[in-house]
Amino acid sequence: RSLAMGNAFVALSDEPAAIFSNPAGLARIDQFHLTGSHQNLYGISDLYNDMIAISFPTPIFRTGIAIQQINLLDTYSEQIFYFSAAGIIKPQNIPIRFGASLKYESAKVENYENAENPANFDMDLGILVDVTTNLFLGYSIKYILEPKFQFISEGDKLERKSTTGICYNWRNSVNFLADYVWTGSDSQWNLGSEIWFYDIFAARLGLLNERVTAGFGLKTRNWSVDSAVLSHEQLGSSYLISLGIKFSGKE
Repeated sequence: RSLAMGNAFVALSDEPAAIFSNPAGLARIDQFHLTGSHQNLYGISDLYNDMIAISFPTPIFRTGIAIQQINLLDTYSEQIFYFSAAGIIKPQNIPIRFGASLKYESAKVENYENAENPANFDMDLGILVDVTTNLFLGYSIKYILEPKFQFISEGDKLERKSTTGICYNWRNSVNFLADYVWTGSDSQWNLGSEIWFYDIFAARLGLLNERVTAGFGLKTRNWSVDSAVLSHEQLGSSYLISLGIKFSGKE
């Protein structure tokens, strides 16, 4: 869903995938909700991207777990494991949600005896503010510990990344989103929108790092399907689909 909207999601974050963009969004979920996907990227043989995210309606603090993985079979893989929690306070009746994710990040090089398989712990933080019933602000900071990864003689670190976002909900059926993302060396705008028809079907459009994204969503009381199309000048297009299941709680 977020990728179809140009990955502009930090101020909306109202499903388990909030773990990846802004963990404070878990405080918006009051039911057990599982979403996952498995897909081949850009038609490259043996290159796959997987994710699964689960929210739990635990009392006081909402919690969630998630896994992201990129895998080039028999060559290289990266995994991130998340444990997240979020809560809410209401000073002067303004809902302010806050959340954190503890992460374990690892990488593995296959069939190379001298290669290191580095792993590190890391943390993300996020906040969401309901300015009005239709206007939301969000902020997240990822890779707070800036973990370093060393492969043989080469190494690098993940730069701390901050995102500030805004979401305006028009007539309870259209979301307009904008995220400003920056690191120590780069910055960009991500833009997105979605329109819901009868709260069942959604059409989405976005701009991710100057590349157009698009997709759609379908949902019922108990399940959802989301798709996105990403394009790349050299690699072509990649088609992504995720499935979600919800149990009990409110719709």
